[in-house]
Amino acid sequence: MEKPRQELIDYYEERAPEYDELYAGKGPALSAPDAYLNDVREISAICRGFGRGHLIDIGCGTGYWLQYYAENCREITLVDQSRNMLVQCQTRTNKLSSDIGVHFIKGNFLDLRFLSGIFDSALIGFLVSHLPEDREEIFFTKIKGILRSKADILWIDGYWSSLRTKSREKEGFQERTLNDGRSFKIFKRYFDEQDIKAVLEKYSVKLNSLYIGEVFFAAHCVLPG
Repeated sequence: MEKPRQELIDYYEERAPEYDELYAGKGPALSAPDAYLNDVREISAICRGFGRGHLIDIGCGTGYWLQYYAENCREITLVDQSRNMLVQCQTRTNKLSSDIGVHFIKGNFLDLRFLSGIFDSALIGFLVSHLPEDREEIFFTKIKGILRSKADILWIDGYWSSLRTKSREKEGFQERTLNDGRSFKIFKRYFDEQDIKAVLEKYSVKLNSLYIGEVFFAAHCVLPG
């Protein structure tokens, strides 16, 4: 495995126990906690109205959004490369209705095999922003293959706002620091409104609605019929 990819995995393994601090507007890298809190509140409301049938949550992390969309689904497949993230996610699935079927898959989504057209909806959280353009194309080709016609997609990721420019680069290898001071170099890019629309148009995914905040965005999309 190439070093940058391994460092990304190592970062999320170590970050897992403290990752949800981000959603509470906490953490060593946050300079505007109110912006994070507001965007999380708005996107949580969007998640409450999202999801149907068998949903795949790609890069599920700690499963934060699960608590909002789960009741809309009959079955949920949670995918992440990080074992520690999936352990955190497990605590949330324990609180779900027993009527909802839940499956965990540890691995890189791009390396996993799924049957064609088996999912009705997909949530993609903070994953596309870790993909260089060549792997982005592989990702969207694959996700379109595993989703049914007219499937719903909710893409949540980091927004490139004026607030971001104060502490981040728009694209490249960037430093991330844990609460204990350890740091990692990971590939990360942010999207402005034009970028979001260009990505979706490139892969023939229809944009239904777009929430843009100061730090996050949520694009609700639908595959063509």
